[in-house]
Amino acid sequence: MFPALVLLYGAITLVSVVARRRWPLELLQHFRPQMIVAGAVGALFCFLFEPVWGWALAAAGLVLINVSALPTPRWTRPDAALAGQPGLTIVWANVWTEAVPLKRALDWAKAQGADIILIGEYPKGASPEDDLAGDYPHRVAGPAQTPGMAYSTRVAVFSRVPLSGATIHKGPGPNERDFVAVGVAFGEQELNIIAVHPVPPMTAKLTDERDKHITLLAPLARDLFFIAGDFNTTPWTPVFADIPGKRIGAYLFAPTWLSKLPLLGLPIDHMTASPALQVSRYEVGPNLGSDHRALLARVHAPAG
Repeated sequence: MFPALVLLYGAITLVSVVARRRWPLELLQHFRPQMIVAGAVGALFCFLFEPVWGWALAAAGLVLINVSALPTPRWTRPDAALAGQPGLTIVWANVWTEAVPLKRALDWAKAQGADIILIGEYPKGASPEDDLAGDYPHRVAGPAQTPGMAYSTRVAVFSRVPLSGATIHKGPGPNERDFVAVGVAFGEQELNIIAVHPVPPMTAKLTDERDKHITLLAPLARDLFFIAGDFNTTPWTPVFADIPGKRIGAYLFAPTWLSKLPLLGLPIDHMTASPALQVSRYEVGPNLGSDHRALLARVHAPAG
């Protein structure tokens, strides 16, 4: 049994390393940490049975290959010493197009002192004028979902502070998922904030659309910038490198999707920002009824 499992593990490892961008093999990239853990557990079991210690060494070697396939971490570590300085607290939450998760997300964000709330999969029948009345008077929402398009969705922005230059950008086809860009005063500068939600990689065409959607962000990422969204990709995929800026907060063992299955959960929601932007807080929120967990970050102007 052990030799067969190690051979299977080796085949999966080889395919995941060679075919990184080819769907559906691309999907294996998202589970790289789980593959490493599974290989390590398998090697341990093999070591416990002396007749197959050679297979244990093979499994351990495959684990090292999976570890070497992990890209160099690209994230900003929050500095709690900055907490008392002027800044903005921003929340992102994918609410699964449901009214209850939306209300819970808005209430949680308000309780956390959020200055700006970015909502993904904003419910079809909801209106930003009906939510958090008076607390977040500045609001922008993408148009309602296009009838007949299974992957059509929209994002919304709620803000305590005035917004400038609010623009709704059209994503690539055929689903053309809109994303929102706004500006806010940030000390003596302006912070450009983008809320985005590319399609999930359910097919080869959808994967291509997701990747094209991500590449649209680079021209809009003018310093200083902050981008948040459900990108439908993990930091272990090649396309993650196309997201502008550095991710805020560590992502290993911090899944944001499949919130009810933590062992299979994946970090596919991200906040990224200009490398010069300072961060004092990053948090993955609690289960609010969606299949995603919310993200929170507090950001500060660059030093000096």
